[in-house]
Amino acid sequence: MEGDVLRVLYTGFKGKNNSSYQLLAKISGQKLFLANSFDGLKKDIMNVVEEYDLVVMFGLDTRLKDAVRIEKVAEWENEKIITQLDCDEIHTNMVSCGICCAVSNIPTRYLCNAAYFHMLQKFSGKVVFIHIPPLKNMSESMVCKILESLEKIERNCKYV
Repeated sequence: MEGDVLRVLYTGFKGKNNSSYQLLAKISGQKLFLANSFDGLKKDIMNVVEEYDLVVMFGLDTRLKDAVRIEKVAEWENEKIITQLDCDEIHTNMVSCGICCAVSNIPTRYLCNAAYFHMLQKFSGKVVFIHIPPLKNMSESMVCKILESLEKIERNCKYV
C-alpha cells in the first residue's frame, strides 16, 4: 500500500467546542462528523456507503495536553477488535513531526471506543483512532504538526 493514493475518511465528533470537530474543519478530504450518542454514532457509521482504504478517527481526551494517543484496540460487548494498521509506524510519523505521542493497547470506555469499534468492524480493521487534547490544551502549533503528520501517515500507510 505504500506510495499508493489512498481513499481516506476522517472522522471526529460534532460540536463546535469539540477539538476533533475543530481539527477536521482544517483537513481537506472526506469527513464524517459523528453524533455524540451511542445510537447516533452507530447509525452515522453504518450509513457510510463509500469504500475507504483508510479511516482516521479523532476524539478528545480531557487528560491530554499537547500530546496525542493512538488507540490500537476497541472493545464492545466483550468483543475486542485490533486495528490492522501499523500503529508503530503511525507513532513514528507523528513523532517525526514533533508530536508527543503514545500508543495504547487498552480500550477506552466511552463514545470514542464505541465509534472505533463500529468503524473497525465496518472497514475490516483499516482504521486508526487518535485521541487529541481539548481545545484549551492544544496549541495551534500542535494542530499544524498533526496536519503535517496526516500527510506522512497517508503516504506511509502499512498494515500489520
